[in-house]
Amino acid sequence: MQENGISRPRRDPFETLVDVLAAVDRDDLLLGIVPIAFAVALVAASTLSVSLPGAMGIAATIGVLVVIDACYRNPPIDQGST
Repeated sequence: MQENGISRPRRDPFETLVDVLAAVDRDDLLLGIVPIAFAVALVAASTLSVSLPGAMGIAATIGVLVVIDACYRNPPIDQGST
């Protein structure tokens, strides 16, 4: 007995990436900024003459500002209530 699998049409990986990036909204971008800020701070502290606590403090400040912007300045709005 041979089992037939469900076949999906093969998609180009580039088209899949474009579809995912097209679906990104503002909140997703804000959530992405926080770890990027910490990664940049870590790289800057290891390659430049910047202290690690100073670089992490700047990254933490950026993270706090992003969270304040996302939660208080431009909060998510329920689409059903408008």
